[in-house]
Amino acid sequence: MKTSEAVKTRILTLLRQNNLSINKVCTNGNMTTSTLNSLLNNDKQFPSIKTIQKVCQGLGISLYDFFCDDIFKNIEYEE
Repeated sequence: MKTSEAVKTRILTLLRQNNLSINKVCTNGNMTTSTLNSLLNNDKQFPSIKTIQKVCQGLGISLYDFFCDDIFKNIEYEE
């Protein structure tokens, strides 16, 4: 799996696990819903760390908690 796919999958998993909407996460993370929707719906976009930090803030977790998941163990190299 590519890094961008893993990040998107992780976000969607955390949304489901915490029963949170995209709107709620964006409000809590002080970001626009269009930013997160674009990230989740665009196959060629890779989020910046700043965007991932805002998502984490919206989810109420740390960056460590976000990346501390088996999905990130076997990432394919992306150019």
